[in-house]
Amino acid sequence: MIRLTRSQIQPIGLDIGRDSIKMIQLEVVGNSLSVRAAARRSMPDEAKADPQLRLSVAAEMVRQMLREGAFVGRRAVLALPREIVHIKNFRLPLMPVTELEPAVQLEARNLFTFDTDHASVHFLAAGEVRQGNDVLQEVNVLAARNDDIDDFVEHAHCCGVEVESLDVEQLSLFRSIERFIRRREDEQEVHVLVDIGLASSQVVIGKGRDISVLKAIDIGGLHLHKAIATRLGITVPEAQALRRRLVENHDRAETSDKRDPVRQAVFDATRSVMEEIGHEISLCLRYQSVTFRGNRPQRLRLFGGEAADTQLQAVLSSIVTIPVESGRPLHNVDASSMKSVERRGLMAEWALALGLSLRRTVQRFGAKDGKPRGAATPAAAEPAAELIAEPIAEPAAAYAVVSPLEQAHA
Repeated sequence: MIRLTRSQIQPIGLDIGRDSIKMIQLEVVGNSLSVRAAARRSMPDEAKADPQLRLSVAAEMVRQMLREGAFVGRRAVLALPREIVHIKNFRLPLMPVTELEPAVQLEARNLFTFDTDHASVHFLAAGEVRQGNDVLQEVNVLAARNDDIDDFVEHAHCCGVEVESLDVEQLSLFRSIERFIRRREDEQEVHVLVDIGLASSQVVIGKGRDISVLKAIDIGGLHLHKAIATRLGITVPEAQALRRRLVENHDRAETSDKRDPVRQAVFDATRSVMEEIGHEISLCLRYQSVTFRGNRPQRLRLFGGEAADTQLQAVLSSIVTIPVESGRPLHNVDASSMKSVERRGLMAEWALALGLSLRRTVQRFGAKDGKPRGAATPAAAEPAAELIAEPIAEPAAAYAVVSPLEQAHA
């Protein structure tokens, strides 16, 4: 008797970034993933610096991408814009989970500059830490004002999608890795993920399936572009186009002329900015190693529009002293249905959209060739890299991220 495996179409992962919009929809068949549909559009230059204009422009672009793509339905998972999500961390005495939530809610009132009674507040228990002779529990708290969430959701509905869930970028980024952890030895690996966006960057560090460090860095690709524009006397859009062209032509340049004066001038202009990013990342790694004892990370994975820049990889690697590589979020996903222009080049840009589309999954996925990599552990039944607190205010709570406890009872 042949048992047929039913496929499950996931919601659309919709990543509305400052530089581009990416949409991806996954199909789950057994323990394998494939891309059902995907589309990417660059954001107009005039919309990159204006949040309100960006959302208005995005609405028309998304509607067009939905019409032209092979997407099934209009259900979508979106990430809240990073500029409206505020992150703090603090330590509490060890306590049961039932007591931790009200303690976090109480402490959050003194952490943020806005009234948390009118905000959506969630937390991640990062793990036990030793402070002197005491053992405490470190907590990462994420909060966003309800007014900001409602305004974003209103614009999202204008895109023609049904907002099924909202998430935060850091958790979606980590989910693009965490959902493929199946072997027991992989649960001991320390993952260092760095997403370098246009205006800012995000650092996410976790061991196995658990996130321990979240850090926002107010430096991104735009700072690199401005440094080039100043040095070469060109506009910022021209500098961005130049950097993208140099990155895409890197392999050919390595074989033809290693002393390209333009490439060298670009590197000279951006090196100090790259070093500043590396310094911020090294502080995060130092905090991880001192606070959470355990295995040392073996590599750093870059995501976002700057991930493929080998000069950036080399500079960061020299500062953080571990290998730096461009992330491959679609490595174990069958992406044959994607257009060739989307499958080549900057694949690391798809990590956030991939993690968003995986929002409703709870299982672990294997390699795209179907070969088993090891049995999943019992803990795999419940994702650890999710928010575990209820929102403390309405009406934005209606769009809040579903917690593992809610998923367990769904």
